Amino acid sequence: MKIFAIGDLHLGHAVDKPMDIFGPQWKDHVRRIAENWGERVRDQDLVLVPGDLSWAMHFEEAEEDLEWLDRLPGRKVLIKGNHDYWWPSISKLRDRLRGTSLFALQYDAIDIGGAAIGGTRLWTMPDLDIPYEDPLEIPSEQGRDSQGPNPSEMSHDEKIFRRELGRLELSLGSISPDARLRIVMTHFPPTDESGRDTALTRLLEKYGADLCVFGHLHNLGLPRDKTWDFVKRGVRFVLVSCDSVDFAPYFLTEVGDAPIHRSTPGSPPSRG
Repeated sequence: MKIFAIGDLHLGHAVDKPMDIFGPQWKDHVRRIAENWGERVRDQDLVLVPGDLSWAMHFEEAEEDLEWLDRLPGRKVLIKGNHDYWWPSISKLRDRLRGTSLFALQYDAIDIGGAAIGGTRLWTMPDLDIPYEDPLEIPSEQGRDSQGPNPSEMSHDEKIFRRELGRLELSLGSISPDARLRIVMTHFPPTDESGRDTALTRLLEKYGADLCVFGHLHNLGLPRDKTWDFVKRGVRFVLVSCDSVDFAPYFLTEVGDAPIHRSTPGSPPSRG
């Protein structure tokens, strides 16, 4: 099974949202994605879609986009992006996706063909890095007491960031420690191009993630076929927003019978 990723599809079959207003590289982007997808992906393969699937504002408006994605080859795992306003409750969405090639994650994980995949949206990272070792103020979704700074003293972005950090840990805790390949999907980037240490990177290291794919970033002026793809302390980080991967599913790895060779912790970042 080959594993690919591509995010930020920004589909709009039922809404009027032309993407080429964001630059000529977006002209006919839906057609180009479909053509590239058909050339690279087979039905037995897996494609990770880390958020911003559709411009739809309501679930009913996203139906045609979901059907379009379902018709493409391969199995697809989705997470919510910051523009996915259409995303309903996870139970409703999974009911809708039952019997299709699509599966939606929300603070949990799924095992597919030797790979375990978890993930959550995340949020804009505050300028002040939050050390993972410090107590975190996380909403009590499992009856835990809140810790950390008084919420009234935190910015709006920091509150959401801390909540998403807690959700990421819920998802990481759902990933089987025996999985041969542990993949994490986020929409917002967990680090920058240099692989800067953050609360998120330390959390990924703590739970032994092998690979983290993310999107959200656009118009970076990257050379063709040179997206962010580097290893930091044993975790591989890959930016897969569709314009950063030239509107084609980005090949990550192949899971077969051979053992997974994990990078040595402490190795410096290297560009892919």
